[in-house]
Amino acid sequence: MLTHRRITVAEYLVQRGLPADWRFGSPLGRVAAQIYRQTYRREPGRAFRFINGRFRRVMAYLPSETHVLTAAWDRYGCTAGHRPARTVRAARTPAAWPGSVDAMRWTPSGGPIRSHP
Repeated sequence: MLTHRRITVAEYLVQRGLPADWRFGSPLGRVAAQIYRQTYRREPGRAFRFINGRFRRVMAYLPSETHVLTAAWDRYGCTAGHRPARTVRAARTPAAWPGSVDAMRWTPSGGPIRSHP
């Protein structure tokens, strides 16, 4: 019996010249799975891949099903890098708090220690 190696979204991205851990890879995979379900009326196949230090089950497609990945790329991937990033408003630091309000970078002031009111 001849078995075909299934291709994952990460492997597809590498074929397109992008890093396997491209930040839009996971949303692209969800679009690909949605297209697969609409086309074939079943769940995509799965394969185990070593990701971030452990084996994980990921969606995987036969070589004959890579048109699904191309359709997902056309629908989502080619515009993912051009979407405006969400902006996060900077926190305002009250004048009474010297320095940063970030707890990891907070340094105590030289004043006396007082109890919480």
